[in-house]
Amino acid sequence: MADAIFASDSSKNYSILIDLIKLEDKQGPFFALNDFEKSFDQDLHKESIEFFNQHPDLIKKIQADLDDQPIQWRLKNISHRLMYVPETREEYTAIFERYCNDVVKDILRLTESNNPYITIHTLGASKPENSATKGIDAFIVHNLGKEYVATYVFSNKDQKEIAIELTGKIFLGEVGSYSSYISLNENGSFEFTRDHFTIWQNSAKNPYTALITPVEETLHIILRQYTERSIQDRIENSAVKTLKEVEAIVEDWISVEEAIVGGLVYALLPSTVEKYIPDLPDSLVESDIKTKIEFKKYRHLRKGIKIVEQLGYKKSIKMYQDDPMTFRNLLM
Repeated sequence: MADAIFASDSSKNYSILIDLIKLEDKQGPFFALNDFEKSFDQDLHKESIEFFNQHPDLIKKIQADLDDQPIQWRLKNISHRLMYVPETREEYTAIFERYCNDVVKDILRLTESNNPYITIHTLGASKPENSATKGIDAFIVHNLGKEYVATYVFSNKDQKEIAIELTGKIFLGEVGSYSSYISLNENGSFEFTRDHFTIWQNSAKNPYTALITPVEETLHIILRQYTERSIQDRIENSAVKTLKEVEAIVEDWISVEEAIVGGLVYALLPSTVEKYIPDLPDSLVESDIKTKIEFKKYRHLRKGIKIVEQLGYKKSIKMYQDDPMTFRNLLM
């Protein structure tokens, strides 16, 4: 059963955003958003492996320095931090900020949710200060990436070792970010922490992807506590003891959260966005879905869209709030 969606009265037209989003895609300069933190990152590790694969001469030199013996390698540590390219177009900054505030208000009203944000604003060249309150800052940037430092240790059978440090920057390939983290305490318990900010990128190949980002990340914020509760329950009711085993549980539940968020976006956004952008091409919506499902964490997206269509967005949200496992079982 579908829910009725009533668009609020609005004479605002943000159609100009379609062209502004596509107009420019700056690759720099980068500025640091936060400090370096040590934690494993699969994408950055893959980037490092790709570097070694593309530089066979470096591997030959390492092997020669290790007495031409067979070599082994291991990742010693990897540190990374978020980097961003600021938006410098004043007209675009003002229009996109207004759009974000309007569309977030609509979604909060439709989902009957409290406003989690302290501010929604565009970042300049200065690193933002950490918020002292319990709310969340929404930072709008032009482009988003990561800077990393990774140390790999190569060794031979005589225990001779060579350490290689790699540094680099990569673009994330995602236009939104709201992260929570799980850590293993000394007593064996696990603890969740969350960022006090979310990041929205205002550039994308598909303008619709940038236009829905404020809503996607807002829905993640609204639902994250229920996802974390399910992760915690599954850990406590299983025999997992290592961080690697926990990460597998986290990955599974993040794919479930992405499915319900994607379903809610599909149910709520086209009509909401069309209120502000009447001439939005329908092809952009389907293109966004096709792009997302190429990534593993969106593997349940189409099923999530179907479930939310069948249940209605209000019932879907209540189900996830009451018992996320029930929604997960519908996906599997």
